[in-house]
Amino acid sequence: MKIFYPYGSKERLFEMLHKVNKSILVEAVLNKEQRQEIIEEFVQFVQDKLNMGNIPEVELSYDEKEAQEMKSFGLYTNDRLLVVAANRNLADILRTIAHELIHHKQRLEGRVDHESGKTGSDIENEANALAGVIMREFAQIKPIIFE
Repeated sequence: MKIFYPYGSKERLFEMLHKVNKSILVEAVLNKEQRQEIIEEFVQFVQDKLNMGNIPEVELSYDEKEAQEMKSFGLYTNDRLLVVAANRNLADILRTIAHELIHHKQRLEGRVDHESGKTGSDIENEANALAGVIMREFAQIKPIIFE
């Protein structure tokens, strides 16, 4: 059986696919400063949406190994919110920020205990669902987050 390669050879086809994939993975639409501005706007949006006064410091990590070490893309403590931003789409970073800020709100309301972070718990499910709602609302204002 003979295989037809639309670009002349298997090597040329793989080279073309690599270029396409590389261009898809690179977020060329927004530079780092523009992304940071949108992130800051989003944090304020979530803070207003959840009627929160003070919020923990939001720190972005561009360390590619951080998520592996944390076994998560986000980590919330009482005074700090760490979100892995390396190799991630802006919308996904924002969703993680929303999720972790919701945990902050839950803690302020006294609803978080040592079992709260378990997969499938009411607290985790609420954070996941509400983060999705917040993302949809923000995307209507800033559709560029999906670029």
